[in-house]
Amino acid sequence: MFSQRRSSQLLKSELTSTAAFSNKTPQFPLPSRRGCGACAAVQATELQPAEKRIEPTRKYLTNVESLGSRNCFWNQKVNMAEALVIVVLQKITSALGEEGLKIIGSKLRKQLPDVQEVTNTMRLLQSDFLMMQAFISQVDVHRSTDKVLEAWLEQVRQAAHEAEDIVDEFIYLVGQMEGTDSFLKRALNQAADFKKWRKLAAQAKFVEDCLQKITEMKKRFDVSATDSRKDNASSYSCRLQHLSEHSYLNDDDDFVGNAEEVKRLTEWLSDVRKDRTVISVYGMGGLGKTTIASSIYKKEEIKRMFICRAWISVSQSYRVKDLLKRILLQLMSKKENIPDGIDTMDCVNLVELLQRYLKDRRYLIVLDDVWSRDSWPLLDSAFVKNNIGSRIVITTRIQAVASLADGNREMKLSLLPKEEAWTLFCQKAFARLDGRSCPPNLKACSERIVDKCQGLPLALVALGSLLSYKEMDEHGWELFYCQLRWQLSNNPELSWVASVLNFSYNDLPSYLKNCFLYCGMFPEDYHIERKRLIRLWIAEGFIEDRGPETTLSDVAACYLKELADRSLLQVVDKNEYGRPKRFQMHDLVRELSLTISKKEKFATTWDHPNSDCNSDRSRRLSLQKDGNLTQTVTNSAQLRSVIVFVEEVSPSWFKDCYANFRLLRVLSLRHCHIQKIPDILSNLFNLHYLDLGYTKLKEIPRSIGKLGNLQTLYLKGSVMELPNDVTLLTKLQHLIIDVGRFGSSASNKICRLEHLQALKNIEANSCLVRNLGCLTRMRSLGIRKVLESYNTYLWTSVSRMTALTSLSVIAADRDRDVLDMSDLKPLPYLEKLMLSGKLDKGAIPPVFGHFPKLKSLRLCFSGLCEDPLSLLSAMFQNLGHLNLYRCYEGTRLTFRAGWFPMLKHLYLSSMGELKEVDIEDGAIRSLHRLELWGLKSLTSVPEGLVHLKALQQLCIGSMMPDEFKRRLVGRDRWIVEHIPYIGDP
Repeated sequence: MFSQRRSSQLLKSELTSTAAFSNKTPQFPLPSRRGCGACAAVQATELQPAEKRIEPTRKYLTNVESLGSRNCFWNQKVNMAEALVIVVLQKITSALGEEGLKIIGSKLRKQLPDVQEVTNTMRLLQSDFLMMQAFISQVDVHRSTDKVLEAWLEQVRQAAHEAEDIVDEFIYLVGQMEGTDSFLKRALNQAADFKKWRKLAAQAKFVEDCLQKITEMKKRFDVSATDSRKDNASSYSCRLQHLSEHSYLNDDDDFVGNAEEVKRLTEWLSDVRKDRTVISVYGMGGLGKTTIASSIYKKEEIKRMFICRAWISVSQSYRVKDLLKRILLQLMSKKENIPDGIDTMDCVNLVELLQRYLKDRRYLIVLDDVWSRDSWPLLDSAFVKNNIGSRIVITTRIQAVASLADGNREMKLSLLPKEEAWTLFCQKAFARLDGRSCPPNLKACSERIVDKCQGLPLALVALGSLLSYKEMDEHGWELFYCQLRWQLSNNPELSWVASVLNFSYNDLPSYLKNCFLYCGMFPEDYHIERKRLIRLWIAEGFIEDRGPETTLSDVAACYLKELADRSLLQVVDKNEYGRPKRFQMHDLVRELSLTISKKEKFATTWDHPNSDCNSDRSRRLSLQKDGNLTQTVTNSAQLRSVIVFVEEVSPSWFKDCYANFRLLRVLSLRHCHIQKIPDILSNLFNLHYLDLGYTKLKEIPRSIGKLGNLQTLYLKGSVMELPNDVTLLTKLQHLIIDVGRFGSSASNKICRLEHLQALKNIEANSCLVRNLGCLTRMRSLGIRKVLESYNTYLWTSVSRMTALTSLSVIAADRDRDVLDMSDLKPLPYLEKLMLSGKLDKGAIPPVFGHFPKLKSLRLCFSGLCEDPLSLLSAMFQNLGHLNLYRCYEGTRLTFRAGWFPMLKHLYLSSMGELKEVDIEDGAIRSLHRLELWGLKSLTSVPEGLVHLKALQQLCIGSMMPDEFKRRLVGRDRWIVEHIPYIGDP
């Protein structure tokens, strides 16, 4: 069946390619390498002082002309094909690594020749896919109309999926072999095992044959990485420019919102600065960056101020030479100023001409819709620093580009607040009605449409304008809202909205494609946890290995930051020292990701009871609405991820799930009302990520120890008692629980978990604290119920965790068990520390001075006799979060000038003897939030608060004295008048 299906697909593809080829002009392109020396030249140039870059060399300029091709509009199929091939290559490399081959062993390869055949074929597949990836990475721009290339890429994608199936099956069968010799001999005598390997060998050979045919098809139908039809590229570039300039060419009589931003940008352009100043306006696509910039560019006062002006739409497709020429042609508006031969000038001559022209002129140049920093060193040298108040404005979606702005001249646009969003929508949707007000019968539906737009001006204008031509009929509008996803993808009048959002996706490098689409699997308006998303990406195999000096988690964090910097994810919450903690996808960006996911069979999202979960054979499934879950199992052997967001899941579904999803890598059942996990769970040998958090489970089966590939086990809010078999999970990296206990047997074997990076809320015992030191890759450790007798063993073990970034230690008895840290060695990477329990001698431990990167400190029940702030301020210059809870027994805390310059959050709680808090002018000058709880002796508002100009929130918790509260609103009110928020935490 496998061979018949693929043979039919290949035949169909050849017929498609033949039909497309009949309309294609033959071309014989020379291959070109995607990278070039220009990249290194740009990086080296950026490091040089500005004056050394004024006269660029001919060699550098010649190279830099080609840089624009790297920022092109990649066809979605090109991107997804390359992204999928990269994942398959990573999986093959992992499967053929030393560990897998060691399990197989030479003896087994002799007794089971099919195993050796599969291994050899996988190496051939690896070689073929490497060549295909190299070719796909060079596919030129503007190929969306090339039907031959599209058909060929579809075959590559299907072959990659089938190769992935083979690799996963290989890993599964190898895992089944792992065991004792007696098990191995028993397995070798079973005909079923021979049949499995024989079948896998045949499938692998067939995929290899398919790849050879795909390669032959490339030659036969002249599939190339470049396109000789220049008219295609030219027309595409024009379309990009038209979309970018849409707002600039329109009237802005209905301009709504961003009044503060318009005012600030106008002030930046017209201030008294003589230096040439670079200003950036950035944010997600559709926020109105171009509209704001153009509204100011067209102001008469700006025209009078800058006689020499140019507005250039850069977009994703450009050549540096063409960009310079366009700037010159706009600046030299009179024909007599345009020199002869400008069309034939090279980059060197164009730059020199631009420098000469701008030398003595005050100029304003707007670079609209910039996607890359690559050409900036060249443009920076061309835009001369003439010290007469010249300005350059850059609009972009990408934070890295926005950072080209001079100090304090970056402007990040936000989504419109709900009131302004409603006004803008009504102005467009009800333009033909008196007063442009919403009819009562349409208000409920209109509010839902506005909520869906989430303050994005582009969507508000587009949907409002389209609806303005519809009858004011409630049923018709409701139907339109229900079909909104289809409308955005298929309605020609909304195609430009999808195009604007698509540009951000198409500009993503291949390694971010899968990561972005994965975010769309979470429900609408869902707050996605940073750590959860990173672990899911790693489990899926999306993260590339960048060498032993960095972990996959570090690389994934860089991916996540890049998606946020590109405005494809919104940061909705940060932790105590400013790191993004939760993210959210804008509804319309999510709709874009779901459309692409379905088309590319990346994932299916079941967000409606009538959704068809398995008809498109997607690799991933997100269940978000209650319904008949049994239909998710039928015909779904290809699934690699199942993420469930519904609460009710039947036991029968689990049984079918474990039987049918044998190659599953991710299973997330968080918040599901399940009480038991069957032993058949062990069948999911390929499982890398298992989330059973906040379920009704009280225990997990011992068979979990058979999940040899498991990397993340999330049990928070459910299981407390851990079976000894957990220590068999030798690849486990993250074990997250509320309060967990290892038995003495498991504690002695915990050294097996050598890959463990996160162990939270584990209960201490004598065996555990002795053996923790084996876990040298640990980055986040939380341990509780620590007896005083454990000190030496615990701190000696922790000292071996040199990569530790987060540490939480809670004493068993906070009044009796002392935390003596004298055996702890320096932890150079520690960022977060929480200690709950008496500190030895009631003093700050000297080892605190060897945590140079500490950003967050929480001390509870420490029994400190002297004011600790002097020592802490000297030890932790980078501290951003300080929480002192019942840790100090004195009457006064003093913050001296210059202390804690980076502190953003300060929590003072439950220090009953504290009567005074002195804050000198210049102390804690960056403080943003101050919380006061249970300070029973503090009766007056600290006068030093008047010095804290950056303070935004003063939160008064419970058990503060009544006298303090009276003075806060009475005689001490003058101290806190400058603070925007004063109230409950």
